[in-house]
Amino acid sequence: LRAARRKERPSGRQGKRPGGEPCSGPSPRGSLAKRGGPMKVFLRLGGCLEAGGSPEGALLTRTRWYCLPAKAPVTLREEAGEGAIYAVSCRPSGGASAGDQEATPPPSGRPPGRCRALKAGSLPGLVRHLLEAPALGDPCYVPAFLATYRTFATPHLVLKQLLDRLQELEGAESDVAPERSQLQRALGSLLCSWLDGYPEDFVGLEASLREQILGRLRWALGDGSEHEKSLSPAPKEGAPVTLEESEGDEAAVEEQDANPHYILGLQADEVAAHLTAQDAELFLRLVPHECLGSLWSQRDKKGNKGACPTVRATVAQFNRVANAVVASCLSDTGLRAAQRARLLEKWIRVAEECLSLRNFSALYAVVSALRSTPLHRLKRTWEETSRDCVHCYEELSAICSENDNYRQSRQLLFQEGCPSAEPTQRRHQRKTSEQRPTGVVPYLGTFLKDLVMLDAATRNRLENGYINFEKHRKEFEILTQLRLLQAACRTYALKPDPTFQRWLQRLPRLTESQSYQLSCAIEPLGEGGTPTRSVKPSVVITHCTDMLSSIGMGTPVSWDKPSSPQGSSDWLLSPASSQAQVTGGRGALQSPHPAPFFCILPALVCGPRE
Repeated sequence: LRAARRKERPSGRQGKRPGGEPCSGPSPRGSLAKRGGPMKVFLRLGGCLEAGGSPEGALLTRTRWYCLPAKAPVTLREEAGEGAIYAVSCRPSGGASAGDQEATPPPSGRPPGRCRALKAGSLPGLVRHLLEAPALGDPCYVPAFLATYRTFATPHLVLKQLLDRLQELEGAESDVAPERSQLQRALGSLLCSWLDGYPEDFVGLEASLREQILGRLRWALGDGSEHEKSLSPAPKEGAPVTLEESEGDEAAVEEQDANPHYILGLQADEVAAHLTAQDAELFLRLVPHECLGSLWSQRDKKGNKGACPTVRATVAQFNRVANAVVASCLSDTGLRAAQRARLLEKWIRVAEECLSLRNFSALYAVVSALRSTPLHRLKRTWEETSRDCVHCYEELSAICSENDNYRQSRQLLFQEGCPSAEPTQRRHQRKTSEQRPTGVVPYLGTFLKDLVMLDAATRNRLENGYINFEKHRKEFEILTQLRLLQAACRTYALKPDPTFQRWLQRLPRLTESQSYQLSCAIEPLGEGGTPTRSVKPSVVITHCTDMLSSIGMGTPVSWDKPSSPQGSSDWLLSPASSQAQVTGGRGALQSPHPAPFFCILPALVCGPRE
């Protein structure tokens, strides 16, 4: 057989390239075949394979392969220019066919396959590159500059230098200045991107500077363009509410304290839907460049009181939700542990629903409040919490963990659709994923941490004083993720509940010391050891129509699906007025109102099959 194969392929191990050049390669039965065949090896090396044995190369054979030349690796080098340093990437022209080179001539005389990306430079050099970037093969420079330039310059300064550069090019010789049409395209694209993405930069400009920009816009785009309206001095309608206005609204509704038990009268999915509607509205108003580390880290310094208003509004909503969890669980110090556990279970279910809605902001707010010291130290309360809710809380805490730089939450954040699996099995029937609104609201702290760490780890300027634009390119990558998430967030179709929002705002604001004092009043320090559950087994009966009808009660209602939120104040009775019957070490709350019903009875002694 080996001799016959040698006769069939007299060329031995040599093949031919498509151009006719011989190509030697390893035998298919050699060591490469033992490691999975030559296909995987060539693909791993970046090459491509073509079948031999026929002129068309349509069939793959095990005896002969033709190896196509792989693309040459891109070589990088730095090149100094006028007030800037460029990273030049060169690709040999042999990788493309002659027809392709003739069809696509390089712009502005640039050699084919050569790109110049700005790495660092002075401010005039960076402004100059705004008009040259499209012709030099640096398409990401303009959006990266517009998103990050506020950390080292102001809009007035950049626009002034841009006008000076245009005058300089008009007065230059024809062989040095770019063509008029090319300059018009570059300027028109720049101004359109600037006006569409950041119209607030043109608000409050001097009248003379505004007229010059308007004249240049007409020169590039012609008269009557849509972008001329963006240069009008009138402020844009629908401006986001500032932090001072939102604080004033809260001060108006904080006159009367809210009932901390009101949350028990609402469905968990209704609460999650309201929180998602609020968080989505704030996230869509977010200005991404306000999250930059050099801006956000300086927010508390003198003179920066009103800095980053959209980020502050998102943080205020996060703290408001976290405060609602702590205040509702700790405000009434007269509750028993079993009663307080119902509040913990409700908030755990709300967090679970937030995960289903992909609202990671409210999810982190609820879980962080439950993990806070004032609530986490309530051992007797957690002992009375159902095992199902405790297991759900542990899984939600794992999602919100900071391990591996929020690895698990990042994976779920950019995952399309709802999470693949529910943390726990719900007691009541859930809506299907097709019926639930789609969208995503991220936890903003993840991106703020990335940008602050990037700002602290990377220097702003080089030793020669040039602005380190490579740092701003990395910042732009993170800001682009926020832009993409904002586009996905627009698909929500939820409306906030004004009543629930007023309840959130009327809850008392508890500081860390106040929360800890209330927690110690509920369970004093050093009070016994860790409580354990009753040794006697117990049976939890959630629905028992025959038994309820025999004692004269109506249709049973699940504790997590109340019929009316108005009766929530009667569900958690004070120890003095409660008529709960305690059996088997745990209590069953009874109320004359149509309240949620659950009954816990001691287990009967029976056989294993019963």
